[in-house]
Amino acid sequence: MVYEIVTFQALRDALRCKEIWVAGAHSFRNPEEDLPKDFAARRVENYAELRKPLDPKDFIAELKAEMRAELEALNTALPKLDWVAISERKFGAIKLTKLGPTEEPRNLRKIKNEVRRRWGSVPLIDMLKEAVLRTGCLKAVTSVAGSSSLRQEVLAERLMLAIFGYGTNTGIRAVAAGGHAYSEDDIRYVRRRYLTPQIATDIATDIATDIAIAIANATFTARDVELWGEGTTTVASDSTHVRAYDQNIFTEWHSRYGGRGILIYWHIERGSMVVHSQTLRASASEVHAMIEGAVRHGTTMKVEGNYVDSHGQTEIGFGVTRLLGFDLLPRIKQINKVKLYRVESGESDLYPR
Repeated sequence: MVYEIVTFQALRDALRCKEIWVAGAHSFRNPEEDLPKDFAARRVENYAELRKPLDPKDFIAELKAEMRAELEALNTALPKLDWVAISERKFGAIKLTKLGPTEEPRNLRKIKNEVRRRWGSVPLIDMLKEAVLRTGCLKAVTSVAGSSSLRQEVLAERLMLAIFGYGTNTGIRAVAAGGHAYSEDDIRYVRRRYLTPQIATDIATDIATDIAIAIANATFTARDVELWGEGTTTVASDSTHVRAYDQNIFTEWHSRYGGRGILIYWHIERGSMVVHSQTLRASASEVHAMIEGAVRHGTTMKVEGNYVDSHGQTEIGFGVTRLLGFDLLPRIKQINKVKLYRVESGESDLYPR
């Protein structure tokens, strides 16, 4: 049994990075099908888009030069860093001083209070309504029966109430008790006939993406440089586990968080502005979600670096982000046991620190 378990673990790892693939599958298909069919014919154009040289020797030489420069800079700076110590011990040679808590800016609480006094709080259902009107995403919703006798505006209102009930964990029964003309049976009828799992996923993705892009771009345009400083080029990304009822069509059991719910993966820039959000499967790797958000966030921000926690620390992630032209900046797990390799062999005397 132990041998079989290890075999399946090896199979899982090989499938994830497509060392092997399954004929006729989609997620685990032949990696050759991931590339455009005309990649070889448009090789020069594709490499120019990636800003990479055609000759692999030039690419390797560029990497070596950068690696050598960074190692020399680290070796020079180490004696001046009082928060890091490196010893000669075989295990745990690197020791970092813990960072203390950062004090809250003096005026931050005053700003929050003034914003609340001027504009109050906007109900989430109003944000959902505004997103639906701006994006028109409900036009893609069709009945499983193929036809409908409901007027478009009535259908839209019932769908928004159903989406709001599930998305906020309020539940359809509680939403039906609000100040509107629709009963619980009316909302459940629409949910059964129109909100299939695939359609609900598409709607949630469209709404979340469009809201994030619109708010982020408007904020970037309105920001005062004297108050906020120059625009940043780095984001931080992580997932949040939101507990949800079993009837929620997105809900999954998560072994690490110990409960049912959904994962939402956020990309946030330094000024606390969300530039991208997406739903994530409980069993999915965060690396692909990080790359997806950094590359396809859709806002006017230019992402050149992405901070992640230790789940984003993978060699594949480093390689893909390098090709796509932005830096992967993870929290290194067990940093005291990390090894730094020299650029060339036979350079054991270099970088004594």
